[in-house]
Amino acid sequence: MTGRPKTGRGAAWLQLLRVSALFTVPGDALAGAAVTGCRPNRGTALAVGASLCLYEAGMALNDWADRET
Repeated sequence: MTGRPKTGRGAAWLQLLRVSALFTVPGDALAGAAVTGCRPNRGTALAVGASLCLYEAGMALNDWADRET
């Protein structure tokens, strides 16, 4: 690593969507399954997928709302 900031289109998407924070999202669905006493199943996987999509949409919409006009 050279310590320089990443540039380019891919880096911009990674920054916009805050991909590094995605690892925190599945915990909510997994905790919900654990509280109900269920083992993670297809429904849990769908809940994780939906949570990831909603999280990413929220990140992008938040930046759009905060844009300079």
